[in-house]
Amino acid sequence: MRVFHLLLPRLAHRNSAAIVLALAALAVTLPVRAEFSFVAIGDTAYNGARDYPLYEQLIDRINSRAPEFTIHVGDLWGAGSCGDEEMDRAAEFFARYDHPLVYTPGDNEWTDCWVEGLGRFDPLERLAELRTRFFSIADSLGKTPMPLVRQADLVKDDSEAKALVENARWEHERVLFMTVHVPGSQNGADHSRLDLMQEFMARNQANVAWINDGFRLAIQQELPAVVIALHAELFASNQHRRGPFGAVLQALREGSERFGKPVLLIHGDFHQFVIDRPFFQSRGEEEMPRYANLTRLQVHGAPELAAVRVTVKPETIGVFGFEPVH
Repeated sequence: MRVFHLLLPRLAHRNSAAIVLALAALAVTLPVRAEFSFVAIGDTAYNGARDYPLYEQLIDRINSRAPEFTIHVGDLWGAGSCGDEEMDRAAEFFARYDHPLVYTPGDNEWTDCWVEGLGRFDPLERLAELRTRFFSIADSLGKTPMPLVRQADLVKDDSEAKALVENARWEHERVLFMTVHVPGSQNGADHSRLDLMQEFMARNQANVAWINDGFRLAIQQELPAVVIALHAELFASNQHRRGPFGAVLQALREGSERFGKPVLLIHGDFHQFVIDRPFFQSRGEEEMPRYANLTRLQVHGAPELAAVRVTVKPETIGVFGFEPVH
């Protein structure tokens, strides 16, 4: 069993006594709270019927760990079809989870559905069907659903955020969790169609507002940690300030700096298990590094059907520990 605990940010200075003392002081002020665990998973069952028994066995192993909930960060299928039968099968898999299952969409479920290999569906029609199938009420999926707070239900005006029933948040042991609908394939920004670009711009604006409001709430309530789950790999193209992921990246970077406590970003899309600090910036010897409090977890993906059990210990400095589940 491999368990990874991230307790301290990387210290790149010879003279780091001031940093260690500051972190020690933070640890003293953090109140002791209950330890718990959840599971993160994504990019499952890409190979159709060949993968279904493996995915079922993985769900059984996840259930045996008895997590508080599981977060699925999208791409419910790979090559095949985006048709209703795939959504039916995904719903059956979700129903196998003994505990609450929270899902945020990936690109294979709608933005890529126009391609030949996925059936040449209209992406916006598939998005509407996804919302009807999996986000019709303000509860999670799984055998024992839990209530969620949805962005769409908090919007008081007729803005485009009313449509984002998939953006949700909840608290567990005073840790704030939220999902944000950011798929791969350039965040759904398709310049060839005006309606797709309009959808992207409205969703992107709503996503930034949702991230900002989550950090506002965490700061206001003095919560010990924040977890944000989305689908897309945001860092591969070095698009920290530009491109279709730029606004989301900026909201994550600036929000985590304002919050100043541990933040965990969970995503899939690239099918490799990664834990790092993608925003980390070292500074002078007498100053704390910037953005050291945001840790990124990229989950496994097909052909490696695996998940990650995340242990949450709010009384520790790093809060999060990681154990692969094969």
